[in-house]
Amino acid sequence: MLHAVSGALRRAGAVRGGAGKEAFAELTAPVAGRLRAAVALQGVATAVGLVPFLGIWAIAEAALDGRATRQRIWAWVAVVVASAVVACAVRLAAYAISHRADLVVADSVRRRIADHLSRVPLGWFTSGAAGRGLDALHNDVGDLHPAIAHGRLDVAASVVAPVAAYGWLLCADWRLALVVAVPVGASFVLYVRALSGSEERMRLVPLGMLAVSGAVTALVRDLPTLRVLGGPGARRPEAAALRAADRLRDGLRIAVAEQESRGARANALISPVVTLTLVLAVGTWFVATGWAAAVDLLPFLLLAVTVSGVHRIAETGSSLRLAYAAAGRLRAILDLPTLPESGAPREPDGHRVELTGVGFAHEPGTPVLEGVDLALAPGTMTALVGPSGAGKSTLAALVARFHDPDTGSVRLGGVDLRDLAGHTLYRRVGFVLQDSVLLRTSLRDNIRLAVPDATDAAVAAAARAAGVHERILALPRGYDSVAGEDARLSGGERQRVAIARALLADPPVLVLDEPTAHVDPESEAAIQTALSRLAAGRTVLVVAHRLSTVTRADQIVVLDRGRIVQRGRHAELLARGGVYRELWRALEGDPPAGPVPAAGRPASAAATGGVTR
Repeated sequence: MLHAVSGALRRAGAVRGGAGKEAFAELTAPVAGRLRAAVALQGVATAVGLVPFLGIWAIAEAALDGRATRQRIWAWVAVVVASAVVACAVRLAAYAISHRADLVVADSVRRRIADHLSRVPLGWFTSGAAGRGLDALHNDVGDLHPAIAHGRLDVAASVVAPVAAYGWLLCADWRLALVVAVPVGASFVLYVRALSGSEERMRLVPLGMLAVSGAVTALVRDLPTLRVLGGPGARRPEAAALRAADRLRDGLRIAVAEQESRGARANALISPVVTLTLVLAVGTWFVATGWAAAVDLLPFLLLAVTVSGVHRIAETGSSLRLAYAAAGRLRAILDLPTLPESGAPREPDGHRVELTGVGFAHEPGTPVLEGVDLALAPGTMTALVGPSGAGKSTLAALVARFHDPDTGSVRLGGVDLRDLAGHTLYRRVGFVLQDSVLLRTSLRDNIRLAVPDATDAAVAAAARAAGVHERILALPRGYDSVAGEDARLSGGERQRVAIARALLADPPVLVLDEPTAHVDPESEAAIQTALSRLAAGRTVLVVAHRLSTVTRADQIVVLDRGRIVQRGRHAELLARGGVYRELWRALEGDPPAGPVPAAGRPASAAATGGVTR
């Protein structure tokens, strides 16, 4: 399943053209009728908005022909005023409909994505792609607004106004209308080329920005080491970042310069001064030769600039192109595969965990786990060890159903995890990860997240057992302090809050994925003490990065290249030799000479991710 998730994420942000339009149409389907009505009203408003020009021309023609009467003039004035009022009212109605439709779409998309993400495998949220996806959710929903609320209406106006105006000019004098069409056509061609000619280069700009971001990240990471150890002849650590920035600058400069050059020529051809000068020059010649009456020039002087505005179709279409791309990325999130839910969920009988024939791959053809058979008995502790990349964290994630196995099954109390309701599973399986996340709410609410009705005394007892009670009391607002605001906690303190949360939830099965991997020694000691309390009497699976922390585990499972290659107690594995003994030698030094003493384990306390050394 995860390779499908990864593929969907790779497609996010890459959708263009027809696929983006289809995604946009699907997301806006609930309001498609409203949007069509808004576009139609905008077209009517634009056409009616040209009537005042017709009234001005009619009044001028009547005055020059000597047919003007007060009644006739006031009649046309009434038409001019009425048409202006109607055009304004209809246009306001169109924008009101489109903006309300935009609110409906934004609410619908956010609800759909929130609901969909609630059913996406938890592994997606820990894969590193979640941040990009959720950032796209926030920004891309906003990118739909210009197209829904304004874009189509602007396109409608940009099409109807020039077409209706040019139709009138053709009726007035088709020869002079052809003259007006020449610079407009040339300008439109240049303008389209200005937008499309640099498209390939502009597509490279996001890649250039990613390259700059990556180079800067590497610079920040490597700068201290390079400056201290690089010596005077070492390459400048900022060179890669500067080269990436230079490439981005050069690409932007070429693309923008080309676009501006063509755009400037296009705009110059249909500027009001050029357009009116052309109409006056050619129109005067027509009048002088008797091809047209002087009054017939008035429609051209009034509407030639409107006809030249046809180039705005390309401009107004930019919001639609932006929305199509955003809709494609949102569609990719909605296409993320979800964990299947059983139509008839079952209840587990006990808390024994069994993995049978489990296989899993993040990408097709690259298995991370193969043929894993493992049983975790209630009240025991199992440690997963092995070289980096052996599949330890992936196996632990399957027990917590962060993903579903591609082959085989994971069962809790004799029931496949896929046949358990989500709330049933997570009442029984708790986990503490390497980097625990605290919600931006009070520490009290963070601790009682799984038990919202827990009393303050129960919350304090859990925090005390996790060794973080005194630290919380030292904060200005104690348990009311908000994580990330007035509660600035270290990594070790956040881990202890997460342990307090797990203690209060009291799950019978506990998964620990290297919870002390990224903390200092002092914090590690405190976390290990808290973990010993948390693990007491539970079915515990711990991913260990230091073998000395799991010497008293009931069973140690050694993974290598996705397969279980050894299992047993610490003393047995050391005596047996093989991968475990080599890992011990590499990480802890040579084992003691002579017979290896048995590593007994007290009934409940000891062997959690690093309590006993």
